[in-house]
Amino acid sequence: NGADFGQEAIDTLVKLIEDYRDEVVVIVAGYSREMRDFLSANPGLASRFTRTIEFANYEVDELVTIVENMCTGHSYLLDPLTRQALEVRFSRMHRDATFGNGRAARQVFEEMVDRQSLRLAVVADAGEADLTLMLPEDVGDDEAAKVRGTAESRTPDDSEVLARLRAMTGLAQVKREVSGIVDLLSTYRQRAAVGLPTPKISHHLVFSGPPGTGKTTVARLYADLLRSFGTLPRGQLVEVSRADLVGRYIGHTAQLTTEAFTSALGGVLFIDEAYTLTPENSPQDFGREAVDTLLKLMEDHRDEVVVIVAGYPTEMERFLGTNPGLASRFSRHVYFEDYTTDELLTIIGEQTAAAGYECAPETVEALRTHLDAIPRDRSFGNARLARRLVEGMMTRQAGRLAHGEVPDLAALTTLLPEDLSKAQVAR
Repeated sequence: NGADFGQEAIDTLVKLIEDYRDEVVVIVAGYSREMRDFLSANPGLASRFTRTIEFANYEVDELVTIVENMCTGHSYLLDPLTRQALEVRFSRMHRDATFGNGRAARQVFEEMVDRQSLRLAVVADAGEADLTLMLPEDVGDDEAAKVRGTAESRTPDDSEVLARLRAMTGLAQVKREVSGIVDLLSTYRQRAAVGLPTPKISHHLVFSGPPGTGKTTVARLYADLLRSFGTLPRGQLVEVSRADLVGRYIGHTAQLTTEAFTSALGGVLFIDEAYTLTPENSPQDFGREAVDTLLKLMEDHRDEVVVIVAGYPTEMERFLGTNPGLASRFSRHVYFEDYTTDELLTIIGEQTAAAGYECAPETVEALRTHLDAIPRDRSFGNARLARRLVEGMMTRQAGRLAHGEVPDLAALTTLLPEDLSKAQVAR
């Protein structure tokens, strides 16, 4: 960066390494991405360091072992459930650039000691066994509640998540596809229980279809499913678009994409309108750097995150063809169809009921006529259209009632055909 004296140090170091190549060994260390930038700071630097050793983050069981060793070294014993609580604690930790690995384990151990001291401070007759025993509560209240099976900490199992999916209106093809994934995961769980091998499969998905068909909702349910099967430790959904991944200058895109990807570790990264990352006739667009960065991160963390890309069918086919590695990463496609008129009427009924309204029978028929007349083209909004219709009817009903007598309960809750706009009724 300009006249920074660090560049002089690098240039001097390169010369000294050459002059004393048989007398000294130099080890340079740091974060992976920053070290790659460092090695490019001088043309001769990379050639001096021909061997790279990558230190990966500790796995959950390794972190638990580190804490166990610290407990043993300080004459503490772990309750059988405490180890499980530690596994929960470490599986929830965010594995970004600030993750401390062994330092994080030491911090957890020190917090356990503090919590145990506070817990025993109110115990009148604490004996030597109490003083040396670490309970799940010493790891944390949430972790203790989870391993002890407390109801409020319980996460939904796969049958509950699947029931929520099946309760959604429409989406017959989506439900079949997700049910097939659940059957596969169930079979793998049964195989693992009897000691049979469970081949690694890709959980990345392509969601293709028009807007307003529940792609984000299904992605969230999919994340819950993978978490319930133990495939994902956290199961959070991180939703991003082009604006969250593509920077404004060289190097900015890789940084933004890495940050978004890191925030999704242990869960699902959902990229809406993913095809905008590779616009047609723009080979120099920064979005292509985002795709390249994403592919490398998916390979480096293939068992730690699931990526779902979504968009219109034709555009998604073009997107997958812009990079040789994309199609191989996303081998499973889920197609979302437009809602039928009956399905949209069901959605409208659910939305009005949730808001404390109901549609009169003649209003339902007026809505049916209106929905049948709307072409199912790219501008068709599906559930978003249903929500706009409901909001519009509630607004017009409020205007209608404001200029008459004091309404009764039925008038306040009933939506009439005149609460549709004149253009909609005529249609």
